[in-house]
Amino acid sequence: MYGDSSTTTRVRGARGSVYASLKKEDDPYTVELARAVELIEEKEEIARNRIIKEFDGSDIQVLNGRYGPYISDGKLNGRIPKDREPASLTLEEVTRFMEETGKPMRKGFGKKAAKKVAAKKTVTKKAPAKKAAKKAAKKTAKKAVKKTARKATKKVVKQPAA
Repeated sequence: MYGDSSTTTRVRGARGSVYASLKKEDDPYTVELARAVELIEEKEEIARNRIIKEFDGSDIQVLNGRYGPYISDGKLNGRIPKDREPASLTLEEVTRFMEETGKPMRKGFGKKAAKKVAAKKTVTKKAPAKKAAKKAAKKTAKKAVKKTARKATKKVVKQPAA
């Protein structure tokens, strides 16, 4: 058991590297071994029921995911229309759905985070030049406003009173 009292606390089983999150009603400081084993078994059951359908001679599978059923060939993930029953799909239909809706699989969170950090670094390098240009533009705008204000006051002073 790791972490504090948040709901993302995980329980690691003696069966290997299966991690299961605690539910909201579970207190990480008082969770019993029986409850931890129950949570791990639930997680393993979900993993066993992940594959809905496989096709012989093809890498395409119909899978049960976190947000509902989807199709995957190991490189692309595709959507299944809501009006279709995932277990009744044929290989031709699945191939067509992959062509229409296939998107590259996400390759884990570490790579995505590294890309974000690299993107932020490039943005911060360009930012000082933009800031300097904005400051210069503000200064020139302020100077122009001051000049017009001075000219307006000079015109008022030069006019004789009638």
